[in-house]
Amino acid sequence: MKRLLGKVVLVTGAARGTGRVHCQRFADEGADVIALDATTASDELLDTARDVEDRGRRCVTGVADVSHWEAVTGAVANGVAALGRLDIVVANAGIHLAGGRTWELDPQDWQRTLDINLTGVWHTVKAGVPHMGEGGAIVIISSTNGLRGTPNSAAYTASKHAVVGLARTLANELGPSSIRVNTVHPGPVAT
Repeated sequence: MKRLLGKVVLVTGAARGTGRVHCQRFADEGADVIALDATTASDELLDTARDVEDRGRRCVTGVADVSHWEAVTGAVANGVAALGRLDIVVANAGIHLAGGRTWELDPQDWQRTLDINLTGVWHTVKAGVPHMGEGGAIVIISSTNGLRGTPNSAAYTASKHAVVGLARTLANELGPSSIRVNTVHPGPVAT
């Protein structure tokens, strides 16, 4: 039995790696997919769409860098217009740039990491929530780094700790609307 038949899920970072696998698994469970990614290698995102469609589900793709609000809100609106609803948001897009000791980090690398890993999650949720109804779910992909301090990984670790706090706040705000909010904390994944 397909547990998500008739549902629509939004996945960011959907062109490859864990994002593509999320799309495949949601399609296996009966969901249609809005697949967003910043990649300009359109074949990767189209491959994700084909994977979903090969499972008998619909897929709408959009190229959007989650750090850019206008791109995210436009892509989400297009996906919802095409598929008719939004039930689940998976904020998966993230980066882990070269590390180093905290005081030696390049300020641009620090900012880019926060722009994608924290602000991008906020943009994704901000664009998605207005389209969601009761019983929806938001899943924010954090990391084991979001649960502990990690040497030579300050920007990434700080961003993943921050999304845990964001998720807790969202859970309190969206609980009365019966929208669940959870974080997932995978360890290292070869993507």
